[in-house]
Amino acid sequence: MNGNVTYYYGHALTGQGVKHLYKELMDEAELVYILQGAPTFKGSELLKELGYFYVKQGFAVEWFKHALLEDVVEAVYIQGCNRLFVWSSEWGIEPTFLGTKHRVMSFYDCLEEVQLEKVGEQLANTMTERESWREKCISSLTKAIKIHDDWEVVTQSCMNWEALNDQVENLKADVFQSMVLNKTGVRTHRLLGTLTPRGAENTVDSITKNVSRRLMIKGKPGTGKSSLMKGLADEANARGLDAQIIWCGLDANSVDMVLIPELNFCIFDSTDPHIFDPEDGRLGDEIFDIGKHCAISQKAEAQIEDIRANYKEAMQDAMGYSKRYAEAEYTVRRLIDNCLSSSLWREKTAPLFERLTK
Repeated sequence: MNGNVTYYYGHALTGQGVKHLYKELMDEAELVYILQGAPTFKGSELLKELGYFYVKQGFAVEWFKHALLEDVVEAVYIQGCNRLFVWSSEWGIEPTFLGTKHRVMSFYDCLEEVQLEKVGEQLANTMTERESWREKCISSLTKAIKIHDDWEVVTQSCMNWEALNDQVENLKADVFQSMVLNKTGVRTHRLLGTLTPRGAENTVDSITKNVSRRLMIKGKPGTGKSSLMKGLADEANARGLDAQIIWCGLDANSVDMVLIPELNFCIFDSTDPHIFDPEDGRLGDEIFDIGKHCAISQKAEAQIEDIRANYKEAMQDAMGYSKRYAEAEYTVRRLIDNCLSSSLWREKTAPLFERLTK
């Protein structure tokens, strides 16, 4: 019987810079394969092959997608045997448990020097260009986050916080009831989405495909959605339940979803840029409306209108830069792929396909 695949983003372009959670994943894993090498489509193909290899053995597999290149995978995590394979070089990941849970494999020796010399100048120029577009993209996102902060100040001044606190306490009583487990609750971390050349994208459908109860938060910016979810994760851990915090792909400090596996429950921000509503025929989908506690005055609405326009402009700029960044990234990977020795690659990768039993 085959396993299944769940999709996440491996990294995100945020207003605070590039965010990834690979160090947290390395802590979570029992065995980590740190794959070192230049950026290449061939590395993504290898990770996909490894993912399918374990799926066919019945394991549940998590795929971590590249922020900009739609079909590129930069890591796979195998649940059940808790193995992580990560293409590590771009993230500065170094092994800290050599000889135990960390295994390092370098693919630089699969590059053919003669071919590299032919494309060396073009490669260097494109990599410089790539970094320039990434910096411009992040600069625009930083500007957007600052504008969004101004938006939050306005909405926060219109909130009935006492009513929200009462609503949250009722939610906790409903979700947890009297459940307390005699164990320590484990906390794990994932990314929900990121800005791409196609706009803001997420993997909510994949993450929640088997979750029986989904609460979709509706509320304006700055009205406590992220704090609410962090509080639910704290409550779950305090009761001995595991909690997975799934972070926002635009603001590195904000939470977009909390998943509590033992309750088959999740709660997530379902407002712009990832709007979700209950699916027809799907039992367990509910709206959790905190917007009703925010009474926006005419004066506040006029302020928000100007802020919204400035925010949209900054995000459009960031999306344009992300497109140019993605084009440069594509070229870098294509050039590197053309310099790889197929025979050395096959020889190097063969030992990774080690058959397991659960």
